[in-house]
Amino acid sequence: MMSSFRLLFLSALLVVLTACAPAPTPEEIVAERAQARWNALVSIDFEGSYDFRTPGYRAETTRTEHVVGLSRRKITWISADVLAVDCEPDRCEVEALVGYRADGAPGALSGLENERPVREIWVRIDDQWWYSGPA
Repeated sequence: MMSSFRLLFLSALLVVLTACAPAPTPEEIVAERAQARWNALVSIDFEGSYDFRTPGYRAETTRTEHVVGLSRRKITWISADVLAVDCEPDRCEVEALVGYRADGAPGALSGLENERPVREIWVRIDDQWWYSGPA
């Protein structure tokens, strides 16, 4: 009897504490989604990266076209870290540090690894944040 009461009490306490947690900010939401998108690209999950594109992009570009387009690139992403997110009401600019390998470069440059900052735009549509394209 006592253990059932404790379990019920702890469950109720968890619900109350969860309900009191502050809602994540747009910056937090976009940082998480942007990192997840880059994680998909680094792991060559091009199909998964499609799900972060805007509804307009997905209406015009099939998943297969998206995957084929990314597969034909002459670089391989090897790392990515979201560094900063700056938001306005329905638009955020994200800065990420992206590591890559230049697989398609000519001669001695082929296979060269480097990293550079990348800026991209995320937009809010119907209360969801979507990757729009490079800044």
